[in-house]
Amino acid sequence: MNSLSLRQFVATRVLAAIAISLGVTAPVSAQDTWGGSITLTSDYRVRGLSKTLGDAAIQGGLQAQVTQGWVIGAWASRVGRDRGRTSALEVDAFTGYLWKIALDWDAKVTATHYWYPNDPAAASYDYDELAASLIFRSQLVATIAWSPNVEYFSRYQGDWNADSGRSIAYELSGVQPLTSALSLTAGVGYNDLSQIVDLGYWYWNVGVSYAMGPLQLDVSRIDSDANAEALFGSTTTEAGWSAALSWRF
Repeated sequence: MNSLSLRQFVATRVLAAIAISLGVTAPVSAQDTWGGSITLTSDYRVRGLSKTLGDAAIQGGLQAQVTQGWVIGAWASRVGRDRGRTSALEVDAFTGYLWKIALDWDAKVTATHYWYPNDPAAASYDYDELAASLIFRSQLVATIAWSPNVEYFSRYQGDWNADSGRSIAYELSGVQPLTSALSLTAGVGYNDLSQIVDLGYWYWNVGVSYAMGPLQLDVSRIDSDANAEALFGSTTTEAGWSAALSWRF
């Protein structure tokens, strides 16, 4: 793999941060027609919530640029919920489009279907999501992600229930390069679940990212507010460090 310029490095880190927060892989760059990644993470988290109850997970995916700006792909991860029988696998199929709208501005839209095969739970956790991102100078990213049919197993009004409905998440992510390989990362978001449980919650992260050729190490501190713990319990929302080692090809 050729060495990336500083701008390419920052763009890759920003798009990877968006992808991780949304639960999909990063798109291939404009120079590539296909690519992929294999990742070992100490804790698979999406919007502040652990999908592995704080345990490690192996993840991987492939994506292809089918035409200028358009990308399709699939990604999978080990998952685990803490109540009852559960699917051990999440599979995401996605398509996205990335384009330049001005000198310093890019935009990206992604449609993703989240599938949990052989899930014995009575409620289906499969759902769809549409996300739109505005990217400034490849360093600051604002994202809105909307789902018409997401399901949460949450504690609402004192009882645990599986509730489904519409949700919308607002996220802001940033990357500050320190060297050609090392950068600081940070993000904050709000997951609006008012159409499901009359509540929403804040989540945030700070960390560092280090690239070593095709390898990338990300270390982040992840936390969320009291509403998240009230809804999902401390096992899923407890603040902690997460480390991920990825091989990109």
